[in-house]
Amino acid sequence: MKKEDIIFSDWHRWLFGTAPPAFTGEVAVRAILLFACMLLMMRLLGRRMKGQLSIGELAVILTLGAIIGGGLQNPAMGLLPSLVALAVILFMHRMVNWLAFKYRPVELLEQGDMSLIVRDGLLELATMQQHALSQEQLFGLLRNKKIAHLGELRRVYLEANGRLSFYKLPEPRPGLSVLPRADAPPPAPDGPAHGRRVCATCGHLASATDHAGTRCPRCSADNWLPATQ
Repeated sequence: MKKEDIIFSDWHRWLFGTAPPAFTGEVAVRAILLFACMLLMMRLLGRRMKGQLSIGELAVILTLGAIIGGGLQNPAMGLLPSLVALAVILFMHRMVNWLAFKYRPVELLEQGDMSLIVRDGLLELATMQQHALSQEQLFGLLRNKKIAHLGELRRVYLEANGRLSFYKLPEPRPGLSVLPRADAPPPAPDGPAHGRRVCATCGHLASATDHAGTRCPRCSADNWLPATQ
């Protein structure tokens, strides 16, 4: 479209674009046909597409949107190219899933692997940095799981689909609170956490001499908080 063809008061262009008004009814029919095809394709892609998406499945969803856009609204484009592209995407998705089932390296390449981000109440900072996961993001996810402090946790895994899996210690030990600083509990008056402090960066539970003006022996940070039990 040339710039001189763009007229602000041209209501026909605002409503129908450059297509004739009759194309509006054709768009409705195209939408019905492509919607039915998409329902069928989503059924054939498998139940995983209805749950938490992997990287490959998210790529399929985004590609599907791009494919049906042209066939839905472009009057110069027929439906057959869109249907062929949908069939190709379905074949590729099924083929990649089959290869991932047969070969572990393909599965790791396509879906990724789980990562350990909490070990015995301590944050694995290098792994968190690798996955661009901040401490506050992790703590927010843990609060959603009713976790009050890191001392409750034996292992926390960041799964390939982005969800957290966690396993608690049989007996919680003093640890770093995951609550916001404004709502953090006061120092314990007695019990195992009394007088104990933890590193606010990695969750290291300090001995009596670790926090006497020294840096954390695990991450070299110098930021100590009262331990929570």
